[in-house]
Amino acid sequence: MLSYISAIRALGDENRLRILMALRLRPLCVCEITTLLGLAASTTSKHLFILRQARLIESIKNGRWVYYRLPQNPTDCVRDALALTTRELADCPQIAQDAAALPGISHNTSIHEFFKQKHIPVPADQADDTEDDAAQTAGSPA
Repeated sequence: MLSYISAIRALGDENRLRILMALRLRPLCVCEITTLLGLAASTTSKHLFILRQARLIESIKNGRWVYYRLPQNPTDCVRDALALTTRELADCPQIAQDAAALPGISHNTSIHEFFKQKHIPVPADQADDTEDDAAQTAGSPA
């Protein structure tokens, strides 16, 4: 029951719905989502955190980049929520505008630098960074 409530709450924001609809088209990094929505990086991070907590999206790490995508193995609740969202918003003008804008949006390293400088955690699996740092430290001469 909690997963259902969490999913419904996460769907209660226009920006989070726009994120979900954009992720139907392709995985996106935080900078691409920030550019698409026209929001502050910290606000985008909060939206991504809420969507991840509800398990409506998942993150994958590719080198230094974290990408967000729709879940590969969603629960029945998540699958139903995503199907309903897609069906209800399929003809929405804002969603069509976002889809048309996506091909022109690419990585923006300045947004990633903002997160790094402000020490704002990107809502992704942080274990990968820790393991990478530990491996580099172990391999360097003392």
